[in-house]
Amino acid sequence: MVNDMSTTVHTPYNASGIDFDNLPHGKDQRYYDLLAFIVSNGIAGELMAIDNYTQMVPILTSTEDKLEAVEQAQDESKHVKLLASLGKKLDFGVKTEIVEPEWKIIRAHFDTAVRNNDLASCYITQDLMVETLAVVLYKTLGRNTDPNTRKVADNILRDEMKHLQIGIDRIKAMLDKDADSVHKSLTDSHNAVVPVLFSSISYNCTDLCDDLAIDCSSLGLDSVATDLDTVRVDALDTYMDMLDRVGFDTKVTTPLIAKLQSNLDSERVSVAGDCCSSASA
Repeated sequence: MVNDMSTTVHTPYNASGIDFDNLPHGKDQRYYDLLAFIVSNGIAGELMAIDNYTQMVPILTSTEDKLEAVEQAQDESKHVKLLASLGKKLDFGVKTEIVEPEWKIIRAHFDTAVRNNDLASCYITQDLMVETLAVVLYKTLGRNTDPNTRKVADNILRDEMKHLQIGIDRIKAMLDKDADSVHKSLTDSHNAVVPVLFSSISYNCTDLCDDLAIDCSSLGLDSVATDLDTVRVDALDTYMDMLDRVGFDTKVTTPLIAKLQSNLDSERVSVAGDCCSSASA
């Protein structure tokens, strides 16, 4: 893996000695703790994407496709730097390494797809599933946040939308050539990746909060004027839209979405209360 970037943890906002009654942009301590949590997870996703795009290069057949994957990896590297710089600018802590296990699970699935020379699974996993969540993440960060965060989120969102379209175009072409094989790759990747992605839309009261030295129980999506259900609905709607845009057979996608929706319904809990039952993007 390419995650050789050193861990940079700035002094957590809630330990910086700043007067919390006069925080910039009218935001309170909970807002900056929430940014630390979301941005650190965003960085983890970007680091995973760097590994994914880099590993995919040897199994691509054309020079053009190889160069495009390298460019995508470079875009993700730029995103890491932008997000880390945002933490420094606003003085909240970030982690520039993968902490939460969800990203490692998805990375392992991608690694298996590469070793199996399953290019369809690679594109579906990274350019469709992961990029869909990234789009929702950066749209969320671009709303009801401070000007610096909105600017960074909007800049990254443009790249992620481009990556998403690249994936859609490539999967469409593969679907036209071998629909059965690509639908199998979709089913396998969906079952392995999508539930894990949606589980990452949560406050995981584990290592990340400890590493950031923030109180997980203080996190609240109301700090960015949204809630868990809204984020999950946005993610599910976006994912279904992407499946439709590719042109997957609804006989394959409908059962996958129905099962996912059922699982999400069973897991739905109030954002208020216990931190391990709350969630963010």
